[in-house]
Amino acid sequence: MNLSTLRLPRPLETDGSAEKIREALAASTILLWQQGRLKVPLLHISATLVEALQRARLQRRIRFGFEDVAGRLAAEKKGIDELRQKTASQQQDRISRLLLFSGDGADRLYRHIEQIMMEHRRRLLGCRLDTDSKALGKLLGAGSAGIKVILVEHKDAVSDVLRALVNGRE
Repeated sequence: MNLSTLRLPRPLETDGSAEKIREALAASTILLWQQGRLKVPLLHISATLVEALQRARLQRRIRFGFEDVAGRLAAEKKGIDELRQKTASQQQDRISRLLLFSGDGADRLYRHIEQIMMEHRRRLLGCRLDTDSKALGKLLGAGSAGIKVILVEHKDAVSDVLRALVNGRE
């Protein structure tokens, strides 16, 4: 995935923050897993990022757990594919979903994440968080339950979370 040419949600492109966000995403990347082929941005947890994630959760724009995330993305892809077949126009690929995952998963989880990211690469950006699942669960109000994978579902919530990367650095 080429982060420098990544098409972000329209609100970020129009307000001029897209280039700064691309730079923030490219500033720190990591191999998804040891034998993997994908490099993903490594996001550092900041107060602004936590606030954006908590806001998205309150708006019910976050899904937890790999199975739920994979099922939701597959259903959406089916609908998008059907729409593309019905309409002759070709839509430009643009990030509209954000897949965030903790750093304490097993290789098997990261292999599955890599498959999901490849299958949905037209609209999904995957980023690894510099935290473990227990801390992520605590940050998102899940108590002591660990959360390894979350999906930010709506373009406005995705924009808000990505803006937090830049706002947290200033």
